Amino acid sequence: MKISKKIAVAAIPAVMALASTNVDSKILLMSQEGWEVSFDGAANAFIMQNSGTNAPTTAGGATVAFDTTAGIVNARNSETSIVTGLLPNVWGMTLKAPTANGLDMSARLGLYTHMNGGENALGNGEINIRETSGSIAGSFGSVLVGRSLGIHQSNAILNDMLLFGVGAGASAGNNNTTLGRIGVGYLYTDFQPQVSWTLPELGNGFAAKVGVFDPKDVAADTAANSATDHSAPRVEAQITWNGDFLQTGVGVNLWVDGTYQYTGRTLAETQSRQAAAGVDREHDHVESAGVGFGTKLSYDGFSLVATGFWASGLGMRGQHSVLPIRQVNNAVAATTGALDDDGKERKSYGGYIQGTFDFGQGTNVGYSYGGNYLRMTGSDMNNLGTSNANTMHSGMIWHNVTDNFRLIAEGGYAEKSWYLADDDQEDSFGGIGAFFFW
Repeated sequence: MKISKKIAVAAIPAVMALASTNVDSKILLMSQEGWEVSFDGAANAFIMQNSGTNAPTTAGGATVAFDTTAGIVNARNSETSIVTGLLPNVWGMTLKAPTANGLDMSARLGLYTHMNGGENALGNGEINIRETSGSIAGSFGSVLVGRSLGIHQSNAILNDMLLFGVGAGASAGNNNTTLGRIGVGYLYTDFQPQVSWTLPELGNGFAAKVGVFDPKDVAADTAANSATDHSAPRVEAQITWNGDFLQTGVGVNLWVDGTYQYTGRTLAETQSRQAAAGVDREHDHVESAGVGFGTKLSYDGFSLVATGFWASGLGMRGQHSVLPIRQVNNAVAATTGALDDDGKERKSYGGYIQGTFDFGQGTNVGYSYGGNYLRMTGSDMNNLGTSNANTMHSGMIWHNVTDNFRLIAEGGYAEKSWYLADDDQEDSFGGIGAFFFW
Protein backbone atom coordinates (compact mmCIF):
# COMPACT_ATOMS: atom_id res chain seq x y z
CA MET A 1 0.00 0.00 0.00
CA LYS A 2 1.14 3.56 -0.60
CA ILE A 3 1.01 6.04 2.26
CA SER A 4 2.47 9.42 1.37
CA LYS A 5 2.32 11.30 4.68
CA LYS A 6 4.73 11.17 7.57
CA ILE A 7 4.17 12.93 10.86
CA ALA A 8 7.45 13.38 12.71
CA VAL A 9 7.39 14.16 16.42
CA ALA A 10 10.72 15.18 17.95
CA ALA A 11 10.78 14.57 21.70
CA ILE A 12 12.95 17.05 23.67
CA PRO A 13 13.07 17.57 27.47
CA ALA A 14 10.38 20.26 27.66
CA VAL A 15 8.50 20.35 24.38
CA MET A 16 7.39 18.19 21.45
CA ALA A 17 7.17 19.75 18.01
CA LEU A 18 4.78 18.38 15.38
CA ALA A 19 5.71 18.63 11.70
CA SER A 20 4.71 16.88 8.51
CA THR A 21 6.73 15.97 5.45
CA ASN A 22 5.95 14.42 2.08
CA VAL A 23 8.08 11.30 2.53
CA ASP A 24 6.52 7.83 2.08
CA SER A 25 6.31 6.54 5.63
CA LYS A 26 4.12 6.10 8.68
CA ILE A 27 3.48 8.11 11.84
CA LEU A 28 6.92 8.53 13.41
CA LEU A 29 8.08 9.60 16.86
CA MET A 30 11.78 10.42 17.16
CA SER A 31 13.87 11.21 20.23
CA GLN A 32 16.92 13.42 20.41
CA GLU A 33 19.05 10.33 21.08
CA GLY A 34 17.95 8.65 17.83
CA TRP A 35 15.26 6.28 19.10
CA GLU A 36 12.25 5.97 16.81
CA VAL A 37 8.69 4.76 17.33
CA SER A 38 6.47 4.41 14.25
CA PHE A 39 2.78 3.59 13.97
CA ASP A 40 0.94 2.07 11.04
CA GLY A 41 -2.29 0.29 10.38
CA ALA A 42 -5.54 -0.04 8.50
CA ALA A 43 -9.28 -0.16 9.16
CA ASN A 44 -11.88 -1.71 6.87
CA ALA A 45 -15.55 -2.66 6.68
CA PHE A 46 -17.74 -4.32 4.04
CA ILE A 47 -21.49 -4.63 3.53
CA MET A 48 -21.94 -8.09 2.03
CA GLN A 49 -24.81 -10.10 0.55
CA ASN A 50 -24.45 -13.90 0.62
CA SER A 51 -26.65 -16.39 -1.19
CA GLY A 52 -25.83 -20.09 -0.86
CA THR A 53 -27.33 -23.50 -1.46
CA ASN A 54 -27.40 -26.13 1.25
CA ALA A 55 -25.02 -29.08 1.28
CA PRO A 56 -26.18 -32.25 -0.50
CA THR A 57 -27.53 -35.09 1.60
CA THR A 58 -27.05 -38.07 -0.68
CA ALA A 59 -24.31 -39.71 -2.73
CA GLY A 60 -25.17 -42.37 -5.26
CA GLY A 61 -28.70 -42.42 -3.82
CA ALA A 62 -27.47 -43.21 -0.29
CA THR A 63 -27.97 -40.89 2.67
CA VAL A 64 -24.58 -39.51 3.73
CA ALA A 65 -23.40 -37.31 6.61
CA PHE A 66 -21.32 -34.77 4.70
CA ASP A 67 -18.45 -32.91 6.33
CA THR A 68 -20.08 -29.50 5.90
CA THR A 69 -17.43 -27.71 7.96
CA ALA A 70 -14.59 -28.70 5.66
CA GLY A 71 -15.03 -26.07 3.01
CA ILE A 72 -15.36 -22.37 2.40
CA VAL A 73 -18.99 -22.10 1.37
CA ASN A 74 -21.64 -21.00 3.87
CA ALA A 75 -24.70 -23.25 3.88
CA ARG A 76 -27.15 -20.34 4.10
CA ASN A 77 -29.99 -19.38 1.82
CA SER A 78 -29.44 -15.62 2.02
CA GLU A 79 -27.71 -13.26 4.42
CA THR A 80 -26.71 -9.62 4.62
CA SER A 81 -23.85 -8.78 6.96
CA ILE A 82 -21.40 -6.02 7.84
CA VAL A 83 -18.00 -7.61 8.26
CA THR A 84 -14.28 -7.10 8.44
CA GLY A 85 -12.59 -8.53 5.34
CA LEU A 86 -9.69 -10.93 5.05
CA LEU A 87 -7.38 -8.31 6.52
CA PRO A 88 -8.40 -7.36 10.06
CA ASN A 89 -8.29 -3.86 11.42
CA VAL A 90 -4.63 -3.37 12.30
CA TRP A 91 -2.75 -1.16 14.72
CA GLY A 92 0.99 -1.69 14.40
CA MET A 93 3.88 -0.25 16.41
CA THR A 94 7.61 -0.53 15.71
CA LEU A 95 10.38 0.61 18.07
CA LYS A 96 13.83 1.13 16.53
CA ALA A 97 17.04 1.68 18.47
CA PRO A 98 19.80 4.02 17.25
CA THR A 99 22.14 2.33 14.77
CA ALA A 100 25.26 1.13 16.58
CA ASN A 101 28.26 -0.81 15.28
CA GLY A 102 26.49 -1.25 11.97
CA LEU A 103 23.51 -2.96 13.59
CA ASP A 104 19.85 -1.90 13.42
CA MET A 105 17.66 -3.34 16.18
CA SER A 106 13.90 -3.04 16.36
CA ALA A 107 10.83 -4.52 18.04
CA ARG A 108 7.36 -4.95 16.53
CA LEU A 109 3.87 -5.28 18.03
CA GLY A 110 0.77 -5.72 15.86
CA LEU A 111 -2.77 -5.74 17.24
CA TYR A 112 -5.45 -7.14 14.92
CA THR A 113 -9.13 -6.59 15.69
CA HIS A 114 -12.43 -7.66 14.12
CA MET A 115 -15.93 -6.23 14.20
CA ASN A 116 -17.49 -9.60 13.35
CA GLY A 117 -19.11 -11.62 16.09
CA GLY A 118 -22.78 -12.28 15.58
CA GLU A 119 -25.62 -10.54 17.39
CA ASN A 120 -24.08 -10.00 20.82
CA ALA A 121 -24.86 -6.40 21.83
CA LEU A 122 -21.80 -6.34 24.11
CA GLY A 123 -19.56 -7.27 21.19
CA ASN A 124 -17.67 -10.53 20.86
CA GLY A 125 -15.30 -9.91 17.97
CA GLU A 126 -11.78 -11.16 18.56
CA ILE A 127 -8.49 -9.36 19.08
CA ASN A 128 -5.28 -11.08 17.95
CA ILE A 129 -1.68 -10.26 18.73
CA ARG A 130 -0.35 -11.58 15.45
CA GLU A 131 2.96 -9.73 15.55
CA THR A 132 5.26 -9.53 18.55
CA SER A 133 8.90 -9.80 17.60
CA GLY A 134 12.39 -8.39 17.76
CA SER A 135 14.86 -8.18 14.90
CA ILE A 136 18.47 -7.28 14.25
CA ALA A 137 19.86 -6.31 10.84
CA GLY A 138 23.35 -5.77 9.50
CA SER A 139 25.72 -6.93 6.78
CA PHE A 140 24.54 -10.50 7.42
CA GLY A 141 20.97 -9.64 6.48
CA SER A 142 18.32 -9.62 9.19
CA VAL A 143 17.19 -12.06 11.87
CA LEU A 144 13.70 -11.98 13.37
CA VAL A 145 12.70 -13.72 16.60
CA GLY A 146 9.05 -13.82 17.65
CA ARG A 147 5.61 -14.12 16.08
CA SER A 148 5.30 -12.86 12.52
CA LEU A 149 4.00 -13.88 9.10
CA GLY A 150 5.19 -17.29 7.92
CA ILE A 151 7.36 -17.91 4.85
CA HIS A 152 5.71 -20.78 2.95
CA GLN A 153 2.81 -19.50 0.78
CA SER A 154 3.36 -15.91 1.96
CA ASN A 155 3.82 -14.55 -1.57
CA ALA A 156 0.59 -16.23 -2.67
CA ILE A 157 -1.46 -14.31 -0.12
CA LEU A 158 0.48 -11.04 -0.40
CA ASN A 159 -0.11 -10.93 -4.18
CA ASP A 160 -3.81 -11.81 -3.86
CA MET A 161 -6.08 -8.83 -4.57
CA LEU A 162 -8.52 -10.29 -2.02
CA LEU A 163 -6.05 -9.35 0.72
CA PHE A 164 -7.95 -6.04 0.52
CA GLY A 165 -11.33 -7.70 0.06
CA VAL A 166 -13.63 -10.30 1.57
CA GLY A 167 -13.72 -13.38 -0.65
CA ALA A 168 -14.95 -16.65 0.85
CA GLY A 169 -16.63 -16.86 4.23
CA ALA A 170 -18.43 -13.49 4.01
CA SER A 171 -20.71 -14.25 6.94
CA ALA A 172 -21.56 -12.34 10.10
CA GLY A 173 -21.60 -15.66 11.96
CA ASN A 174 -17.81 -15.74 11.78
CA ASN A 175 -16.23 -13.86 14.70
CA ASN A 176 -12.83 -13.70 13.04
CA THR A 177 -11.84 -12.46 9.60
CA THR A 178 -13.25 -13.81 6.34
CA LEU A 179 -11.15 -16.17 4.23
CA GLY A 180 -10.34 -14.27 1.04
CA ARG A 181 -8.84 -16.97 -1.18
CA ILE A 182 -7.45 -19.08 1.68
CA GLY A 183 -8.39 -22.66 0.88
CA VAL A 184 -9.42 -21.75 -2.67
CA GLY A 185 -6.05 -21.05 -4.29
CA TYR A 186 -3.40 -21.44 -1.60
CA LEU A 187 -2.74 -22.61 1.95
CA TYR A 188 -2.68 -20.11 4.79
CA THR A 189 0.82 -19.12 5.87
CA ASP A 190 -0.40 -17.84 9.27
CA PHE A 191 1.38 -15.65 11.84
CA GLN A 192 3.68 -18.02 13.73
CA PRO A 193 6.41 -18.13 16.41
CA GLN A 194 9.71 -18.31 14.55
CA VAL A 195 13.40 -17.57 14.21
CA SER A 196 13.86 -16.49 10.60
CA TRP A 197 16.82 -15.17 8.63
CA THR A 198 16.50 -12.95 5.58
CA LEU A 199 19.79 -13.29 3.75
CA PRO A 200 21.68 -10.23 2.53
CA GLU A 201 21.18 -9.25 -1.09
CA LEU A 202 22.38 -12.14 -3.27
CA GLY A 203 22.82 -10.11 -6.46
CA ASN A 204 21.30 -10.45 -9.93
CA GLY A 205 17.81 -9.99 -8.49
CA PHE A 206 17.89 -13.01 -6.15
CA ALA A 207 16.78 -12.97 -2.51
CA ALA A 208 16.25 -15.72 0.04
CA LYS A 209 14.76 -16.35 3.46
CA VAL A 210 14.78 -19.35 5.80
CA GLY A 211 13.32 -19.98 9.25
CA VAL A 212 12.54 -22.50 11.95
CA PHE A 213 9.01 -22.44 13.34
CA ASP A 214 7.05 -23.69 16.33
CA PRO A 215 5.64 -27.08 15.24
CA LYS A 216 1.91 -27.75 15.08
CA ASP A 217 -0.19 -30.81 15.79
CA VAL A 218 -1.10 -32.75 12.66
CA ALA A 219 -4.72 -33.77 13.16
CA ALA A 220 -6.40 -36.83 11.70
CA ASP A 221 -10.13 -37.12 11.12
CA THR A 222 -10.04 -39.60 14.02
CA ALA A 223 -8.25 -37.85 16.88
CA ALA A 224 -6.48 -40.98 18.13
CA ASN A 225 -4.63 -41.25 14.79
CA SER A 226 -3.22 -37.71 14.92
CA ALA A 227 0.44 -36.79 15.42
CA THR A 228 1.09 -34.53 18.42
CA ASP A 229 4.65 -35.28 19.60
CA HIS A 230 6.63 -32.14 18.67
CA SER A 231 10.08 -33.67 18.48
CA ALA A 232 11.40 -31.22 15.85
CA PRO A 233 10.63 -27.70 14.61
CA ARG A 234 9.08 -26.93 11.25
CA VAL A 235 11.43 -25.50 8.61
CA GLU A 236 10.32 -23.05 5.91
CA ALA A 237 12.30 -21.35 3.16
CA GLN A 238 11.82 -19.13 0.12
CA ILE A 239 13.86 -17.90 -2.81
CA THR A 240 12.74 -15.08 -5.13
CA TRP A 241 13.95 -13.36 -8.28
CA ASN A 242 12.99 -9.91 -9.52
CA GLY A 243 13.99 -8.47 -12.87
CA ASP A 244 13.08 -7.13 -16.29
CA PHE A 245 12.31 -9.83 -18.86
CA LEU A 246 14.93 -9.42 -21.61
CA GLN A 247 14.80 -5.63 -21.07
CA THR A 248 11.34 -5.52 -22.64
CA GLY A 249 9.79 -3.51 -19.84
CA VAL A 250 7.96 -6.58 -18.50
CA GLY A 251 8.61 -6.80 -14.78
CA VAL A 252 9.00 -10.35 -13.50
CA ASN A 253 8.79 -11.64 -9.93
CA LEU A 254 9.38 -15.39 -9.49
CA TRP A 255 9.31 -17.34 -6.26
CA VAL A 256 9.59 -20.86 -4.88
CA ASP A 257 8.93 -21.68 -1.23
CA GLY A 258 8.65 -24.81 0.87
CA THR A 259 7.89 -26.24 4.29
CA TYR A 260 8.75 -29.47 6.13
CA GLN A 261 7.81 -30.81 9.56
CA TYR A 262 8.52 -34.17 11.20
CA THR A 263 5.86 -34.85 13.84
CA GLY A 264 6.09 -37.86 16.12
CA ARG A 265 3.17 -39.86 17.41
CA THR A 266 2.66 -40.69 21.06
CA LEU A 267 2.60 -44.36 22.00
CA ALA A 268 -1.21 -44.31 22.12
CA GLU A 269 -1.40 -42.65 18.69
CA THR A 270 1.06 -45.14 17.21
CA GLN A 271 -0.87 -48.12 18.54
CA SER A 272 -4.14 -46.68 17.23
CA ARG A 273 -2.59 -46.11 13.80
CA GLN A 274 -1.23 -49.66 13.68
CA ALA A 275 -4.62 -51.09 14.54
CA ALA A 276 -6.39 -48.92 11.97
CA ALA A 277 -3.95 -49.66 9.15
CA GLY A 278 -3.92 -53.40 9.76
CA VAL A 279 -0.47 -53.79 8.18
CA ASP A 280 3.03 -54.14 9.55
CA ARG A 281 4.85 -50.89 8.86
CA GLU A 282 6.09 -47.79 10.64
CA HIS A 283 3.37 -45.66 12.21
CA ASP A 284 5.28 -43.57 14.73
CA HIS A 285 5.48 -40.28 12.83
CA VAL A 286 4.04 -38.05 10.12
CA GLU A 287 6.02 -36.03 7.58
CA SER A 288 4.23 -32.86 6.48
CA ALA A 289 5.73 -31.12 3.46
CA GLY A 290 4.76 -28.66 0.80
CA VAL A 291 6.15 -26.58 -2.05
CA GLY A 292 4.69 -23.36 -3.46
CA PHE A 293 5.63 -21.46 -6.61
CA GLY A 294 4.43 -18.51 -8.60
CA THR A 295 5.09 -15.49 -10.73
CA LYS A 296 3.88 -11.95 -11.10
CA LEU A 297 4.26 -10.29 -14.51
CA SER A 298 3.74 -6.53 -14.83
CA TYR A 299 3.59 -4.32 -17.90
CA ASP A 300 2.30 -0.76 -17.86
CA GLY A 301 -0.98 -0.97 -15.93
CA PHE A 302 -1.49 -4.71 -16.36
CA SER A 303 -0.42 -7.37 -13.85
CA LEU A 304 -0.78 -11.14 -14.09
CA VAL A 305 -0.27 -13.44 -11.09
CA ALA A 306 -0.13 -17.24 -11.36
CA THR A 307 0.57 -19.47 -8.36
CA GLY A 308 0.44 -23.12 -7.42
CA PHE A 309 1.26 -25.52 -4.60
CA TRP A 310 1.54 -29.21 -3.77
CA ALA A 311 1.38 -30.55 -0.22
CA SER A 312 1.35 -33.74 1.80
CA GLY A 313 -0.03 -33.78 5.33
CA LEU A 314 -0.98 -30.08 5.24
CA GLY A 315 -4.65 -30.31 4.31
CA MET A 316 -6.94 -27.96 2.39
CA ARG A 317 -6.32 -24.69 4.25
CA GLY A 318 -2.90 -25.13 5.79
CA GLN A 319 -1.12 -26.26 8.92
CA HIS A 320 -2.50 -23.81 11.43
CA SER A 321 -4.76 -23.61 14.48
CA VAL A 322 -7.41 -21.18 13.22
CA LEU A 323 -10.06 -21.83 10.57
CA PRO A 324 -10.58 -25.49 11.58
CA ILE A 325 -12.68 -27.87 9.50
CA ARG A 326 -13.88 -30.15 12.25
CA GLN A 327 -14.11 -30.51 16.03
CA VAL A 328 -12.32 -33.46 17.60
CA ASN A 329 -13.52 -34.36 21.10
CA ASN A 330 -14.67 -30.74 21.52
CA ALA A 331 -11.18 -29.49 20.69
CA VAL A 332 -10.23 -27.61 17.55
CA ALA A 333 -8.26 -29.67 15.04
CA ALA A 334 -4.96 -27.93 14.32
CA THR A 335 -4.85 -28.73 10.64
CA THR A 336 -7.30 -28.90 7.78
CA GLY A 337 -7.87 -32.35 6.33
CA ALA A 338 -4.20 -33.22 6.77
CA LEU A 339 -4.71 -36.89 7.70
CA ASP A 340 -7.52 -39.34 6.96
CA ASP A 341 -9.47 -41.50 9.44
CA ASP A 342 -6.54 -43.92 9.64
CA GLY A 343 -3.97 -41.19 10.16
CA LYS A 344 -2.45 -41.33 6.68
CA GLU A 345 -1.21 -38.14 5.01
CA ARG A 346 -3.56 -36.69 2.43
CA LYS A 347 -2.15 -35.01 -0.69
CA SER A 348 -3.52 -31.62 -1.66
CA TYR A 349 -2.78 -29.21 -4.48
CA GLY A 350 -4.12 -26.03 -6.03
CA GLY A 351 -3.41 -22.50 -7.17
CA TYR A 352 -4.94 -19.39 -8.66
CA ILE A 353 -4.57 -17.06 -11.61
CA GLN A 354 -5.29 -13.36 -11.34
CA GLY A 355 -5.30 -10.43 -13.74
CA THR A 356 -5.55 -6.78 -12.71
CA PHE A 357 -5.47 -3.53 -14.66
CA ASP A 358 -4.72 -0.02 -13.44
CA PHE A 359 -6.68 2.56 -15.45
CA GLY A 360 -4.83 5.41 -13.80
CA GLN A 361 -6.17 8.08 -11.45
CA GLY A 362 -6.48 5.41 -8.75
CA THR A 363 -9.00 3.11 -10.48
CA ASN A 364 -8.24 -0.62 -10.80
CA VAL A 365 -10.12 -3.74 -11.81
CA GLY A 366 -9.26 -7.41 -11.25
CA TYR A 367 -10.46 -10.97 -11.76
CA SER A 368 -9.16 -14.21 -10.27
CA TYR A 369 -9.99 -17.89 -10.32
CA GLY A 370 -8.52 -20.67 -8.24
CA GLY A 371 -9.12 -23.71 -6.12
CA ASN A 372 -7.76 -26.27 -3.69
CA TYR A 373 -8.13 -29.99 -4.29
CA LEU A 374 -7.70 -33.05 -2.10
CA ARG A 375 -6.62 -36.46 -3.39
CA MET A 376 -8.69 -39.23 -1.84
CA THR A 377 -6.95 -41.92 0.19
CA GLY A 378 -8.03 -45.53 0.40
CA SER A 379 -9.83 -44.73 3.65
CA ASP A 380 -11.65 -41.82 2.00
CA MET A 381 -13.02 -44.10 -0.69
CA ASN A 382 -15.18 -45.67 2.02
CA ASN A 383 -16.35 -42.28 3.31
CA LEU A 384 -18.63 -40.58 0.80
CA GLY A 385 -18.84 -37.41 2.89
CA THR A 386 -15.20 -36.39 2.38
CA SER A 387 -14.64 -32.95 0.86
CA ASN A 388 -12.38 -32.97 -2.20
CA ALA A 389 -12.54 -29.57 -3.93
CA ASN A 390 -13.14 -25.87 -3.26
CA THR A 391 -13.10 -23.40 -6.18
CA MET A 392 -13.94 -19.71 -6.53
CA HIS A 393 -14.32 -17.00 -9.16
CA SER A 394 -13.83 -13.46 -7.87
CA GLY A 395 -14.07 -10.00 -9.40
CA MET A 396 -13.15 -6.67 -7.84
CA ILE A 397 -12.98 -2.99 -8.71
CA TRP A 398 -11.34 -0.48 -6.41
CA HIS A 399 -10.62 3.21 -6.45
CA ASN A 400 -8.02 5.02 -4.36
CA VAL A 401 -9.82 8.23 -3.45
CA THR A 402 -6.62 9.35 -1.69
CA ASP A 403 -3.38 7.60 -0.81
CA ASN A 404 -5.02 6.70 2.51
CA PHE A 405 -8.60 5.85 1.50
CA ARG A 406 -9.80 3.11 -0.86
CA LEU A 407 -13.34 2.21 -2.02
CA ILE A 408 -13.98 -1.40 -3.10
CA ALA A 409 -16.76 -3.30 -4.87
CA GLU A 410 -16.47 -7.10 -4.94
CA GLY A 411 -18.41 -10.10 -6.16
CA GLY A 412 -17.80 -13.78 -6.58
CA TYR A 413 -19.00 -17.34 -6.88
CA ALA A 414 -17.69 -20.31 -4.89
CA GLU A 415 -18.32 -24.02 -5.23
CA LYS A 416 -17.60 -26.92 -2.88
CA SER A 417 -17.74 -30.59 -3.82
CA TRP A 418 -17.56 -33.92 -2.04
CA TYR A 419 -16.46 -37.37 -3.10
CA LEU A 420 -19.31 -38.92 -5.16
CA ALA A 421 -21.84 -36.33 -3.94
CA ASP A 422 -25.04 -36.03 -5.98
CA ASP A 423 -24.80 -32.22 -5.90
CA ASP A 424 -22.27 -29.53 -5.16
CA GLN A 425 -22.78 -26.66 -2.74
CA GLU A 426 -22.67 -23.19 -4.25
CA ASP A 427 -22.34 -19.69 -2.85
CA SER A 428 -22.49 -16.28 -4.49
CA PHE A 429 -21.44 -13.12 -2.70
CA GLY A 430 -21.06 -9.46 -3.39
CA GLY A 431 -20.76 -6.14 -1.62
CA ILE A 432 -19.00 -2.84 -1.14
CA GLY A 433 -16.48 -1.66 1.39
CA ALA A 434 -13.66 0.72 2.18
CA PHE A 435 -10.14 0.78 3.62
CA PHE A 436 -8.43 3.53 5.57
CA PHE A 437 -4.65 3.23 5.77
CA TRP A 438 -2.24 5.09 8.01
